[in-house]
This record gives sequence, C-alpha cells and structure tokens, in this order.
Amino acid sequence: MKITYLAHASFLIETESRVKIITDPYDSSVGYTVFELSADVVLTSHKHFDHAYTKSLKGDYVLVDKEGEFNVKGVKIKGIKTFHDKEKGQKRGENIVFVIEDKFSVAHLGDLGHELAETELEKMGRVDILLIPVGGVYTINAKEALNVAKAINPKIIIPMHYKTEKLKFDLGKVEEFTKHFEDVEVLQTSEIEINSLPEKQKVLVLKYKG
Repeated sequence: MKITYLAHASFLIETESRVKIITDPYDSSVGYTVFELSADVVLTSHKHFDHAYTKSLKGDYVLVDKEGEFNVKGVKIKGIKTFHDKEKGQKRGENIVFVIEDKFSVAHLGDLGHELAETELEKMGRVDILLIPVGGVYTINAKEALNVAKAINPKIIIPMHYKTEKLKFDLGKVEEFTKHFEDVEVLQTSEIEINSLPEKQKVLVLKYKG
C-alpha cells in the first residue's frame, strides 16, 4: 500500500490491487498546488471548498460522499456519519469518516469536529492507519485529536489539516499534536509505502506534496 500526502486533508492512497483513491481534494484558494490526477475512487467527507473540489481530477472515478458500506472496484469502503462541529452539525454540517479495507485498514477522519462516541468507534472497527486532523479551529484540536487517536488506537498515525507556510488560513501547528507521542518521525517525503505495521504505535509526519 502506498500513501501520498498531497496536502491539507488530501491523500492519494494506492491499494495492493493498484486502485487509486483520492481523499478530500481542495481548490486553489487553500494555497496548495492543485493536481490533475487520475483516480479510480474519490472520497469527500463534506462539501466545503477545501475538501470536495473534483474538477481537476481525471479518470472514470467513482465518487463516494455518504455513509454506508460500499464495494468499489474491489475495495471495501465504509462511510460513517459524524459531524463537523460539537453541536451535531448545527454550525458546519455533517462529516463522513471513511474506512478503507485493504491489506491494512485506513481511516480518514475528514473534518471531524468532535470526539468519537462508542457507537461510531464500533462502526469503524479495527484501524491500522489513521489519517487525523489536528489543527483545530474547524476540526478537533491537538488535545482532542490525541483523545481520538487513543480511542482508535492504530499502529500508524498520520496527522493532517494543520498550519503550514502555504495554507492561507489559520490552524494550529502539527507540533502541538506530535509532542504528546514518544515515537514521531518527520519525513522529508510525501510518499510512503507500507508493507508491514510497527510493533508499537508510530506517528509519521509526511511532507505535503502540494
């Protein structure tokens, strides 16, 4: 399995069977480079401009943007309804958490705005690799993300949706989240290939491609 961090909350995930999945594509107003990539599956957690811009994407892709269980091009995907805020969506609406079942299970939390309830955790099931927002303001903040990560308990944690030099609006920095962990690796690459899981939990900070 290959995971490429495009930027913000957008990743390119290539499964063992070479299915290309893109999560939460953003538009140019965010500040990052917008890539014209081919995809087989596109997952959008909600309709905001920085998570659902599909106009630049190519290929005969299938868009998944709702809760439910799906089998798309041989890949099992679960969408779990959550919220973009702590008021059950009254401020910013709903958010879909996606779990991709491949050699390893990958959860993308989108713009999750609250800590997860037991029922939501049960729906997610086992998660090996967690892609989690940590920047606060519009999502869970670093402390809340720490609690969510503890509850899910994956082997690999990849933070997303935090402040960088390119991002045009204000969020918290990734270090506010990573300082709580013992095993943190800051990589100088946007792409990793995962063939096995570490014995102990590890945080990987990927360099954004865009």
